[in-house]
Amino acid sequence: MIETNRPLYKVSTGVLLIAIVCIGMVSLCGWLVAWCMNGTHLKQLFLVVVLMSIGLFTLFRQIWRTRRCVGDLLQSVEIDLPEYLQTQIDQCRIARSSVVLVQSAEPLAFCHGFLKPRICLSTGLVELLSPAQLHSVLLHEDYHRQRFDPLRILAVRAISASLFFLPFVREWRRLFEIKLELDADRYAVHLTSKATLAGALHQLLNYSPNTLSISEVGVITAGLSANTARIAALLGERAEPKQISLQSLISSTAILWTMCLLLMI
Repeated sequence: MIETNRPLYKVSTGVLLIAIVCIGMVSLCGWLVAWCMNGTHLKQLFLVVVLMSIGLFTLFRQIWRTRRCVGDLLQSVEIDLPEYLQTQIDQCRIARSSVVLVQSAEPLAFCHGFLKPRICLSTGLVELLSPAQLHSVLLHEDYHRQRFDPLRILAVRAISASLFFLPFVREWRRLFEIKLELDADRYAVHLTSKATLAGALHQLLNYSPNTLSISEVGVITAGLSANTARIAALLGERAEPKQISLQSLISSTAILWTMCLLLMI
């Protein structure tokens, strides 16, 4: 009997939680309207200024860190690309001016630049991968370049920093960045194969399983990182949720509720 009623229990619990969130959001919107219509707007203005200041500080800090890190790498750029790399670039139909090669033993591949994104490869990566694997990596990074993903990541991280107190915003940022990588993977796989891209990630893991990608140290790039979600997707599995969890929505609603109560005092 208990086993029979378990699905019904799960459904009723889910409906109840969704109802709580909806009621909370409606009440929150009502409070916000009443708050904004109140004669005194000093608290509202102060809150907006603080949140915008945090976002702008994060924005400029990320730009500075990115330029400093990428600038150090570009000091060892090779002007003349090897012939075999030029062949791969031409096969991917990428403009040669959009690809730079830097002298580095560490395998690196990432897209950088906010208004004029470019693909950066390291000599270590080019030497490590086979021609087919290098072809898939170039397609992956070119997808980031075409969609201005570094700029999109910068904007999302600035918003996330401004609304740092809301759990669902942090989760949204994480899922957004994972989705960018998975979309670039699907583009590369569509034009090559799963085996070549999976082989490139496998080579990276074998090179150094503990090495962080350049984008994982706070620098705004769209890079080739061998993370769990990408590997699972290439294997046909699902390791990451595709939606924001109900728990984070409930906790975020409660936080906003509390803030409104405190600000209306």
